Amino acid sequence: MEVLEPGAVATRPVPIGRAEFQRAFQRLARQMRLKGTPQEAAQQLLQVPLEEELLAEVYRGRVLTLVPADDKASLTPMAEATLRARYLSWCEKRGGGDCLGLFDDGPYLRTDDRRTLALALAFDSVLDEAREALGRELSPRALLASLVWAAGMYLALWLVPEPTTKALAATLSVILVAWLGVDALWGLMDGWAHMATQAHEATTFEELRTAGADFARVVGTDAARALILAVGALTGRTLGEVATWMRSLPKYDLMVAQWEAQGFRVPVAVAVETVKVVETAVASSERALAVLTHPHGPLAGAMLSQNSSASTGGAQQGHSGTVAIRHRGGNQQVILGNGQRWHLPRGKSLADIPAEDKLGDELQAAANRIAKEWGPHRLSEAEREVIGQALAKGNYRSAAHLEGLARGRWVHARLKNEFEHLVWNRRGVDVGDPRPGGYQYELLSGTAENFGVHGRRMATEFFRMIFF
Repeated sequence: MEVLEPGAVATRPVPIGRAEFQRAFQRLARQMRLKGTPQEAAQQLLQVPLEEELLAEVYRGRVLTLVPADDKASLTPMAEATLRARYLSWCEKRGGGDCLGLFDDGPYLRTDDRRTLALALAFDSVLDEAREALGRELSPRALLASLVWAAGMYLALWLVPEPTTKALAATLSVILVAWLGVDALWGLMDGWAHMATQAHEATTFEELRTAGADFARVVGTDAARALILAVGALTGRTLGEVATWMRSLPKYDLMVAQWEAQGFRVPVAVAVETVKVVETAVASSERALAVLTHPHGPLAGAMLSQNSSASTGGAQQGHSGTVAIRHRGGNQQVILGNGQRWHLPRGKSLADIPAEDKLGDELQAAANRIAKEWGPHRLSEAEREVIGQALAKGNYRSAAHLEGLARGRWVHARLKNEFEHLVWNRRGVDVGDPRPGGYQYELLSGTAENFGVHGRRMATEFFRMIFF
């Protein structure tokens, strides 16, 4: 698993010119295969139906999630008729009739229809460019409508409870992270959620246009073009076919460079299984993207990379693992299949971890055994007094933290007594093997906060984490 933290590096959407966007879209469109209505085609692509009524849950100006609404918020007959007329009028220059397929499931503009219309209004100029690229050779109406529906459903996936995208939707996330950068992708998601809420409350075409315009200012033309091309690359194709099409998209080299700049040594040289939102142990980040990959999937070595050798170097040593935390300094913490947790400074990989680490295993076993013996009765008088003062003031979190520190000191002292032959340090990594080629070990409680602190504090050190 790779974790992408917002703000870790400076990123921006890869610039895509109008002409190159149109050339790329024309190539993609010639081989798109659609089935059913635009809405059905989008649902088949992303393999998930969504709730019609979704409202944004906002905290301090940031959208946290979308939640289903209790009421259907239907419009009055007069407002419905007026909105319908304005929508059909807007469609006259865009293929005529019901150009977005909003009435395929009924004669009314439901909430999901209004969200889709607002998104189309936000992407209006880019969709006009795409329509122009298709010319008279292809019928653009159903194709563009399907892309708009798919783009809206994809963005909604991130904000429904427990957001996780899988299969093609996860692949779309990886493409967009490379093309836009993780910061712009968050902006895209948050902006869409605000727009979705405005669309839910809108009763007129003008209000939907305003919602779309607000979103367009957040997204920008480059991101809108990237989203349309990325969805187009996936529509009607298998994962293997997507890999081939990726290299034909505009500014492919810049996409690869931006992906690597965000911490990936080789851009997506493995198959993507899921992409989801996670809380991160890095104090300055509230959330991050976790990309779960599989080294033997259908996109192995094909997605965004010409050479996948760097990503599989650890496999030759018999190791497989996931990235638990990727720090801003380029260092990372990995968890091996056998449960070991190692800290890798920039430049180190799974291949640098020893195939066998008997001393580390002994330390870990001893730490587990000793930690089981801990209890409040192990506290010193001074520790009891300080913790009692915190409790008296109602500072329960502080009291728990103080007890955790006391537990850590006690386990550390017991381990030091049992392994006197090792080198114990007052600064830096806690303990080292004095033998030639020996490794270093850090003792720590197994909380996410503690893992994060130790990784940041010793970013340049290579060591195994002994946790309890």
